[in-house]
This record gives sequence, structure tokens and C-alpha cells, in this order.
Amino acid sequence: MPRQIATIAPMLSDLSALAEKTDALVAVVDQLRQENTRLRNQIAQLSNDQRGLQDRLNAAATKLQGLLDQLPQEP
Repeated sequence: MPRQIATIAPMLSDLSALAEKTDALVAVVDQLRQENTRLRNQIAQLSNDQRGLQDRLNAAATKLQGLLDQLPQEP
């Protein structure tokens, strides 16, 4: 019986260490999921901002072309 206890003790220690590492891994995975969600939301917002700026740029280019078209032609 004492031999079994001597064999079980290191196994329990290894199991405990594995449980701690698993808990740490789960915490990291949760943190990465939250960061991923935050970054996806940030990408969506930046994409919307970019579309808005592109629309403004296109409108400005169209307006500028209209003004250029109104200039008198050189002979």
C-alpha cells in the first residue's frame, strides 16, 4: 500500500499542474476572444469611416471637375 501512495502522489501533483495550465489556457482563450471581438468591431467602424471619407472624396472630385468644366477653354 505505501508503494501505491508513493506512485499516486506524483501523479496527483502532475494532474494538479495540468489543471492549473488548463485553467491558464482557458483564461488566455477567453481574453483572445474578447480582443478578437473588439478588433472586429473596430475594423467594422473603420471600414464605415473609410466608406464615408471615400464618398466625400468622390463628391469633392465631382465638384472640382464641374468647376474645371466651367472654366473658359484656352484658344
